Amino acid sequence: MKTNLTTMLTLAAGTCLSTVGFMTSAQAIDYYDIKDAAGNPFMQVRVFNVGDGPYSDEDESTWNLSQPETQQVLSAVQYWAEMISVVPGNNPAIINLGTYDDPGASALSPVSVQKPGSGTLVEAAITNTEVGPLQFGAHGFINVGKMNWAPAPFIASQLPLTPQVDMTSVLIHEVAHALGVSSETREYQTNNQIYLAFPSVLDNWSTHLRDDNGKAAAPDQIVYCDVCSLPGQDEDIFDVRQDRAYFTGDYVSEVLAGAMPGIPVRTGNDIAGLDTPVFSHIELKNSLMSHQNYRNYTNLMEAEVASLQDLGYTIDRRNFFGFSIYGDNQTLINDNPFTARNANGTGYIANRYNMSTLGLGLHVYGSDNTVIQRADILTAGAGGGGIRVDGASNDLTILPGTRVYANGAYARGVMFSYGKDHSFTQRGDVEALGERGIAASFDFGHNSLGDDTEYRGSYFVTSDSQLETDAPEYYQSALAEVSGPLVASFDLTGRVAGSYAAIYMSDNAYVGAVNVMDGAVVSGDIISNYNQVDAEGNQRLTALNFGLKADADGLSTGEADAGFSIAYDGDMTGINNLALTLAGGTTQLTGNHELYNVDIAQGSTLTGKGSYLLNGQGAFTNSGTLAPSAVGQAITINGSYVQSASGELQLAFSDKSEISSLIVQGNAEIDGTLTFAPDRGWYQNGFSITSDRWLDTDTTTGAFANVATTLASPTLTATASDNGDNSYTVSLNRAADAYAQYGDTANSKAIGAAFDQLSGDAGSGLQSLITALDFSEADGSTIRYALPQLTGEAYASTSGALINMSGATRSAANNRLQQAFGGKPNAPVAVMAFGPDEKTGTKQHSGIDLVAPASTDDLARYAAWASAFGSWTNQSGNGNAAGSKSSLGGFVSGIDAAIYDNWRLGVMAGYSRSTFKSAERASSGSSDNYTLGAYTGTEWTAPQATIALRSGLAYTWHNLEMNRSVAFPGFSDNLLADYNAGSFQIFGELGYKVSVAPRSMIEPYANLAYVHLHTDGFIEKGVNGAALTVQSDNMDTTLSTLGMRASTGFELGSVPTTARVDLGWRHAFGDVTPTSTASFAAGSSLFTATGNAIGKDTALIEAGFDFELSKQAAIGVSYQGQFGSGLTQNGINADLRVKF
Repeated sequence: MKTNLTTMLTLAAGTCLSTVGFMTSAQAIDYYDIKDAAGNPFMQVRVFNVGDGPYSDEDESTWNLSQPETQQVLSAVQYWAEMISVVPGNNPAIINLGTYDDPGASALSPVSVQKPGSGTLVEAAITNTEVGPLQFGAHGFINVGKMNWAPAPFIASQLPLTPQVDMTSVLIHEVAHALGVSSETREYQTNNQIYLAFPSVLDNWSTHLRDDNGKAAAPDQIVYCDVCSLPGQDEDIFDVRQDRAYFTGDYVSEVLAGAMPGIPVRTGNDIAGLDTPVFSHIELKNSLMSHQNYRNYTNLMEAEVASLQDLGYTIDRRNFFGFSIYGDNQTLINDNPFTARNANGTGYIANRYNMSTLGLGLHVYGSDNTVIQRADILTAGAGGGGIRVDGASNDLTILPGTRVYANGAYARGVMFSYGKDHSFTQRGDVEALGERGIAASFDFGHNSLGDDTEYRGSYFVTSDSQLETDAPEYYQSALAEVSGPLVASFDLTGRVAGSYAAIYMSDNAYVGAVNVMDGAVVSGDIISNYNQVDAEGNQRLTALNFGLKADADGLSTGEADAGFSIAYDGDMTGINNLALTLAGGTTQLTGNHELYNVDIAQGSTLTGKGSYLLNGQGAFTNSGTLAPSAVGQAITINGSYVQSASGELQLAFSDKSEISSLIVQGNAEIDGTLTFAPDRGWYQNGFSITSDRWLDTDTTTGAFANVATTLASPTLTATASDNGDNSYTVSLNRAADAYAQYGDTANSKAIGAAFDQLSGDAGSGLQSLITALDFSEADGSTIRYALPQLTGEAYASTSGALINMSGATRSAANNRLQQAFGGKPNAPVAVMAFGPDEKTGTKQHSGIDLVAPASTDDLARYAAWASAFGSWTNQSGNGNAAGSKSSLGGFVSGIDAAIYDNWRLGVMAGYSRSTFKSAERASSGSSDNYTLGAYTGTEWTAPQATIALRSGLAYTWHNLEMNRSVAFPGFSDNLLADYNAGSFQIFGELGYKVSVAPRSMIEPYANLAYVHLHTDGFIEKGVNGAALTVQSDNMDTTLSTLGMRASTGFELGSVPTTARVDLGWRHAFGDVTPTSTASFAAGSSLFTATGNAIGKDTALIEAGFDFELSKQAAIGVSYQGQFGSGLTQNGINADLRVKF
């Protein structure tokens, strides 16, 4: 007794299949329920095995389908279930499935009811129309005979994958008949005569039929045909004597777009004569729905599916087909996309994948068309296809920016599937990254009926039957269709990416040339299984060219492209077909390749590693440059190597004494040049390597005419020598001033000299930096550019800037003392309280009204004050150090008191922030400055004048942060430093104040200051070796100033106003040029860099206004500037003073 089976399978696009065993006392039949995409019951397939009783016309199964075979049949039903939407009501359609012993397969369904235009019972059940009586409890029947069925499970694919008979494809065809692709035309045989006529009631399919003259079929109409008997003349005939009958309908017409009046149906067969049932097969070229001997489709074309829509089925055809071209000699731009459908099935959703099984974005059926694909095609369904091209002499171009993605299992991006003399220009983006995906496919596929029946490919037609003799006209016609390359040229400037192959040429598809040109990206293997010879016995070879030049339209010009460059890491397999030519530019290959031959053209370069297995009739010919560029790796040639007089073999070596090599498992016939190329790395002075493994051959004939090196270094020199017996020595050295010679400044020469001392014995931390210098531009321009960046001169320039900024503290103290003794300071000082007036000379010199505090105890002798300041400085470069910018902003406040008779003594404290930047050296930094100081001053009366003495001292703590970037070709580093500094200063000034009017005064003065700056040592933080260890340093600078101050008072409207000005000349001596001594943190000798000199001789100007708003309040604004010795400084001060 049969074991019942219960399973559940998940199918594409929501169709599903369940199996339920049902048993009676006489039968055990397996039921398989299949649903449409919406989950509606579509068909119930009842599988009758031996002993299960009759399933059709008293027929019983004669053999049992295996479970894989059953699944193949069910896959055919599933194909239809995914495509057709059930109209609920009479569903599902019940199908009885049985077997018989004869070859073949069939499916049928009786006409539902005897009414005009009635469909089959299956059609009625699915479309919810009137259903007549069932036969054997079923709407339809599937019969499977014995054939050379492929045992492998069905795999959704646009092309037949097996040389055996594809059961699923055959049953897709047969189930279409049960769905209604069938005419009920009657066949009569009398006295060995065959007559055809339509029935009294036309079925649905027949109502769409037209004869050779476009005349519609009619009830009881006699059919006149070339292969059937003619019973006599009749005006009302269906005349198909030219066998040009066709099926038409609104949907079919929409798809065909005028290319033909309808889809062809025939009465005859090219080989067997009358083909029954007549008018029931769609005879599009090589169609699955045809009765042709050769069919390389696994599913229906769009026009065929449209015929089912015309029968009344609900199908979202655009979910399975983007666009089809059935016409010839057209030029068109295809802007029809193919992506996911919206929920209503009325449009596409951009940038979302279509998931239909066997969906196809574009089908080119016709011939001699020029098609430009501009719309995206995105499919990820099983067996999906981007573009399929049949016909002949079609020219396909995919534009830049256009995506053709077919990422389902066994999907293909672009397929050329039949014909000859096509051309393909790929400028866009094609990928097939699902299981066994092929991006660019050149493949006729197999025959769905099995290759024994008939097999076609470029330049051949084969069959187990004797077509050449039994059907010579048919054979010659078929051969003419394929006697040429499937694709004459494939020009690639875009991307092709495939999980199985980026480019695939099957054993039946010949491609004239594949041109990989500038801009091309190839991801995946290149495979050719084609192996055919021409009439003279010459191998038909595909020219696989890397490095030809493309024109503006992406077409090969046939000329070499010197600027071409590509790195390809896939494998190339085509030992009987692929002739690889490196035509121009540089190609890097790293895979393992099986090729007919390899030719490196003069002027082109092949680099990389890997192996080359050559056809015994081919050779590896080098007339350009062959460079096994990966040290420790080799290029292996299994075959003959021939190097011409223009050829160059370039071998590499490293600083670790590793070498690359060429291994020839065969004979090497050598001429031309052997060169040695050092890898980037750090080489000690006197580096030398000797080896006899550079060129490893079975046998060698000839000799290299030249042996040299390719080194072009600004610092290294190399020599190569031939020791005989394939042994060669290469040596490298440096000149004594290898780096310093490129220094244009004292700073650059100093650090260059440090490199000269350490480069031959550098530690690991510096080797990447030295390598970048050694392998930079041979003219030394890169080193000349790099050396100033490496010096660290920014630290010296920063020290000079701190010396210049120290004047802000001196100015604040001097201005306060001027104010305290009744003068108008040139920079505003905010005084918050004053004690009782101190008598300091004649009354006319007491210029400030004092306000007594609330109490009169000793505290009233004190005053507190504050001053804010800001300045911006530009320092020009001096031909050694680069120019820089700095800024300063902050405040100083203090408190002072009267002591003795006419002295004041005070203390002060302040905070400021400095910034530093040198764009030319890519450095910047900042400093937080904290100051403490003391000051004192007095005035003595002199005849007609007052003598003023002002002095002070201060100490400032500097917390600095610096950032430097070092960048030049081949190297970069970002360097950070945190360090401390301290500055001490002592200063004094003597002035002679003369009143020239009641409200005007002048004061010539002399000022002297001494500044000591100490910077701590520190180590920069970096990554790639440019970090410095900077030594601590000291600067001692003296500044003397001679100048003249003047002030005058006036009324601005009703506001008392004082104008003031200070002009001076400052001279600096002592340490006026800052320096920074450092070494590389990774280890080197010391070198010293000088920064920008402080202003040695500068003009000083200070000017401002005070506005007395009331007796208790005043505001002041002043400007300060320094000019000279390349220094420009501008500052602004502002204050608010309140008396209380």
